Amino acid sequence: MTKTLCHILLGFFIVVIATSKSFAQDDFLWLHYFNRYKLSYKFSIDSDVGYRSYFPEGERWQGRSGLRYDINDNFYVRGGVMFVGGSVARFEFRPYQDFVINSRVSFLTITQRVRFEQQMFFDGTDTRFRLRYNPSVKFSTFLGYCTLGVEPFFVLNNPNSRVASNRMYVGLTRKAYKNVFVTLQYINERSYTKEESSFINESNIIRLKVSHTIKPLRTGPLFGRKKQGLN
Repeated sequence: MTKTLCHILLGFFIVVIATSKSFAQDDFLWLHYFNRYKLSYKFSIDSDVGYRSYFPEGERWQGRSGLRYDINDNFYVRGGVMFVGGSVARFEFRPYQDFVINSRVSFLTITQRVRFEQQMFFDGTDTRFRLRYNPSVKFSTFLGYCTLGVEPFFVLNNPNSRVASNRMYVGLTRKAYKNVFVTLQYINERSYTKEESSFINESNIIRLKVSHTIKPLRTGPLFGRKKQGLN
């Protein structure tokens, strides 16, 4: 199972890189801060702010926040809203819903995230309904945690577009301080034509990501696991 999954991911990277032709290319830096504020053992507020600098065209910023509920140790759901704007991005209000499953196979942690988005644009463009599927594999190395993943984007209400774009990424994560982790990530993103056999734009992205978990004082019955009594 482990070898098969690794072979599939590696093969996907090779095939996509080798078979496509680019018509335009962008390179930019992405600074991203993630914050998880624990309300209780089950609930938390997940927020993030991001800034992208497109050299030299302009910039894009985003802010997102949502409520997360942990169903169990391996499965959680989350819903919230996101705002997008900037000189190279349309202003957008974007509700979203996440379903995330984590599993472990040998030394690998496998994460699968399904995200539904409703993109509402301020310029009067019709609302776009989008599905994002993000499988990733994480494992420990002597340098830190290494993550490999892909994320295709599907436009659900456009019959002429199935896979609108796709991301492939590799990242290295290290613990900086207590509940703070820093990730350096390389992302290759491609926007496809409706034929999906070539792509019309390619972006090479360096993302610096800071992930921070805040755990308030646990002073009530909402915090911590319930103790199991003896029968």
